[in-house]
Amino acid sequence: MDPNGSSLPIDGPQPDCDFVSPVYVKERFYLVAVFGTTVAVINILENAFLSFMLFKKKSHRSSHMLYLALLAFFDVWMAVAYIPLMSLNLATDYFQSVVLLRAWFTYVLPMITMSHIAMTASSFLMVAASLERYFITVQPNGRKTKWLQKHRMTIAASSVVMGIVCKFTQALEITVSYEPKCYGTMKEYIIEASELTKDPIYDYWRVIFRAVFTNFIPFSLLALINIRIVSIISRSEFEYLHSNKLSDAKRKARVRNATRTLVFVVFTYLLSNVLNVVIILWEYIDYEQIAFEFNNFYTCAVDVVSLLTIFTGTLRLPIYVTCQPNLKKEFVTQFKRALTTSPYYKGYSRTPSVGMSNADREDDKMDVDDEEDVPTEEQKTQYPLLFTLGTVLLVEQNEKDGNACIIRNDKATEDSNDDDV
Repeated sequence: MDPNGSSLPIDGPQPDCDFVSPVYVKERFYLVAVFGTTVAVINILENAFLSFMLFKKKSHRSSHMLYLALLAFFDVWMAVAYIPLMSLNLATDYFQSVVLLRAWFTYVLPMITMSHIAMTASSFLMVAASLERYFITVQPNGRKTKWLQKHRMTIAASSVVMGIVCKFTQALEITVSYEPKCYGTMKEYIIEASELTKDPIYDYWRVIFRAVFTNFIPFSLLALINIRIVSIISRSEFEYLHSNKLSDAKRKARVRNATRTLVFVVFTYLLSNVLNVVIILWEYIDYEQIAFEFNNFYTCAVDVVSLLTIFTGTLRLPIYVTCQPNLKKEFVTQFKRALTTSPYYKGYSRTPSVGMSNADREDDKMDVDDEEDVPTEEQKTQYPLLFTLGTVLLVEQNEKDGNACIIRNDKATEDSNDDDV
């Protein structure tokens, strides 16, 4: 079977209807159908949450987070396809169920196409994100950096379109045939290569161009770009640690956190795809050898490749909350808000401290959704004094009288903070 769960194309119908159980079917069932399904469900939950959080805020959609949001979306897509393609396929072989077999063949073609498009689009998105991170690391205010940031939406859309263009014909490359003589058996349906794959021109596109363009080039570019990024970050560590200005240090920390996030995401992608690249190379060099002489290894390796792809998706959320404290704070707030029954719960306190610099306050603004912080009419009616004094009240201790307190609104605070810069 291929990395997305379909059986390998068969040249012509089977001579009889006797079913031969695949190799290691019991072990593969527990690996793919049991453990793999569990991982896929976790993947779906985590990345659905990530997609919601990252697409929700306009500041995320207009920043480098756009790439991470799209990656989370396609991770959900791949995990959803994994369960019916891989898990149900192994369950069909394990239980030798004709009912499951018929169900699997009803959706296998569109599911394979959807899975391939998601994987290809994700690899192109990571290349685009890594390229932008590279120029931000090398030339933060350079012309290329500004161009990539300005056209980020177009680049992301182009990556998705290229994924669709490269893989939308996947469903046309295989055909499903019904065998009346094998009705009610596990050989009732067979899957084989279509006539399109036998066309020399299309075969050149499929084997040479598409394999290189969607597998080897993205893999190589991601490895080279991120090795270069890690090298630059290591050399600039001294400059980062010895920043004189607090605002400068915070800005550099923010850039470095975003860069490290992407580096870890790409690193996990590369690790999970090493085996896939080896298998693809082996297939094009000597398909007969890997498919027949090393059939046991080939079958199990395909299962492992698919499982690694889904498992990598479950690492996205831990990477984001570990590398980016601001995202972690935002995610925790949203999670608590979803659990609480209070309609006025806003999570962690966003009240700025007295003496906070303008740079600190600007950083804090980047983490707050302005639309969510607009008070409702019901809140204003319930707390009239609070909203008369200002949307946020600050209490600071009088320097002259330790027991006295002065209450003032944001405007006065801004004036005092301007003096601190």
